[in-house]
Amino acid sequence: MKIQVFQSDKGDCLLITGADGKRVLADGGMRGSFSDHVAPSLSRIEKDGESIDVVYVSHIDQDHIAGILKMADDLVAWKTFDFQKKSGNTRARKPQSLRPPEFKQVWNNAFHDQVGKNADEIEDMLAAQARALTLIPKDFAREAAANYAEIAHSKAEAVKLSRRLGTRQLGVPVNPEFNHGLMFVTDPPEAIKVGGMNFTVIGPFSEELDKLRDEWNDWLRSRKGQRAIAKIRRDQTRDEDRLHASAVDETLSVLLAQASHLGDRNDVSLPNLASLMFYLEEDGKSVLLTGDGHWQDILDGLESTGIVAEGEGLHVDILKVQHHGSEHNWHHDFGKRVTADHYVFCGNGASGNPEPAVVDAVLDSRIGRSSQRSTNPETDNPFKLWFNCSSDVAKPNYEPHMKKVEKILQTAESRNPTKLKSFFLKGSSFSIDL
Repeated sequence: MKIQVFQSDKGDCLLITGADGKRVLADGGMRGSFSDHVAPSLSRIEKDGESIDVVYVSHIDQDHIAGILKMADDLVAWKTFDFQKKSGNTRARKPQSLRPPEFKQVWNNAFHDQVGKNADEIEDMLAAQARALTLIPKDFAREAAANYAEIAHSKAEAVKLSRRLGTRQLGVPVNPEFNHGLMFVTDPPEAIKVGGMNFTVIGPFSEELDKLRDEWNDWLRSRKGQRAIAKIRRDQTRDEDRLHASAVDETLSVLLAQASHLGDRNDVSLPNLASLMFYLEEDGKSVLLTGDGHWQDILDGLESTGIVAEGEGLHVDILKVQHHGSEHNWHHDFGKRVTADHYVFCGNGASGNPEPAVVDAVLDSRIGRSSQRSTNPETDNPFKLWFNCSSDVAKPNYEPHMKKVEKILQTAESRNPTKLKSFFLKGSSFSIDL
């Protein structure tokens, strides 16, 4: 198994490749970073005549979903160009974006764009209505670039993505293993197989989805939500009247408020608490994919699925550190119970992430005082912290923050040269081979 981690602005983007070549793209980061750092790598997959087996969107925040929307937009633009060219339109313009690979299915929890359709039990709730991808106007890419508007709520992005995936556009199935409904922890758990890789859902629980549905419906009832949905529908009608396709906008997520202590669940947004999280296994190797989940929810999910016994510890090969290393989502108790050979931090300094306090807490769990260290048998093993950004590539206003994080690691490594290593990304991606 190979994990490729991309520079993704303030977001997450990982490409997981199994031993048999099956691929899962986990989140897409921000739109610009996707074009600059992710698209070239994915384009090589397309040129080799291959595809992505699953696109996994952990939750609806912009820093996870915007890059996936960009990929879907690019795929629509290329399909439009192919159609126009095949139809004899010699004036059809080739998209300026790189051609992405096809993707076979999507894992994504979202709700309908109408309150009434969100009334069923969570267990029976269908993921957001996906209508759409085959053809769009030849000038779509230019029009979209000129007309994209930002509205201040991430729920609209989920509506837009779902419309991109449906039968009249990309025709990509959503959550087929859950009968196209919402994905959540089940009893008994049943791993989802992608080739030789086994994905067990460890979050969210249905209770978190219930709360997210209520927040979603409140947004739909609000003036802001009604304006956003109305615009999406206008754009969709305009384009479907022309060539049976829908146009979508990019949106901004609501930023989390900052707090000064570790692990307070009250400081984590409902979309983050409803993050779709997995325990991944292949050939004895293991990865925790945590989205922006809360530390207690991760532990609850691991215990509920029987991956760990109550109160016991777990060691994995790779831990994707939750929520970019935010202080709201990590706790010392989590670090004591869950250890890894590789800790992957996705964050570029935005919102103070990765938080120095969280980096320190991870280090404490492995090389701190005896009272701070994990009791897992693997605690004394060598380990490595990986960061998908560095002060060399961070935006100017985030450069001081990344230098501070780098200094923490430089000092820790100098004191523990045989046990601790770190890596800060200066290019587009890095890979960990298991």
